[in-house]
Amino acid sequence: MKTTIQKQKILLLLIMTAWGLLIQLDVQSATVILTRPITLQDNVISLLNKGHEPEKEQWKLVVFGFVHCKDVCPISLANLALIVKAAAQEKINLDGIFVTIDPDRDTASILSQYTENFGPNVGYLRLEGEKLDSFKATFGVETIFYTKNEGNLNHYQVDHSTSAFLIDPEGRIRVMFDALKDANNIAHLFVDKRTLFSK
Repeated sequence: MKTTIQKQKILLLLIMTAWGLLIQLDVQSATVILTRPITLQDNVISLLNKGHEPEKEQWKLVVFGFVHCKDVCPISLANLALIVKAAAQEKINLDGIFVTIDPDRDTASILSQYTENFGPNVGYLRLEGEKLDSFKATFGVETIFYTKNEGNLNHYQVDHSTSAFLIDPEGRIRVMFDALKDANNIAHLFVDKRTLFSK
């Protein structure tokens, strides 16, 4: 008999697979509002709280990337900052968290300087090794490192999912979307689905 956590992981994997197919087909809007929110484990919530200390009724917006990313990540973070501002205009308490997938190059100092360019409500989370692998698996985020080897530890490229997640104050994933394409949809959600953010 599967535990509740195993069932939630299977459900998230199925949702991410279906969602990934929509993105590959370049569907205009791939925003998914989960009618059955996925509760994150306490250890995951604890790690997210390190990215930004939570306040009462604090929502979190989580994106993954790396500082050396030249095109995708700056757009994702600019969109994250746009969403955080849109939430503030609607009096929704939301902080953004940028999770690095490349901790070998992204030191805490580099991440701090990088994220502060996107506003005071954008923090970062740096994990390594198995802890990072487990964290990425929780969110169904995939990464592929190209040409990273002993002779090339600085100038390699990384491909990664552009998935982003809105997590409610109870630590449940409520909305999944594409960080590159769906920022305006999320900003509209704060108005059009106001009840979602007042629960």
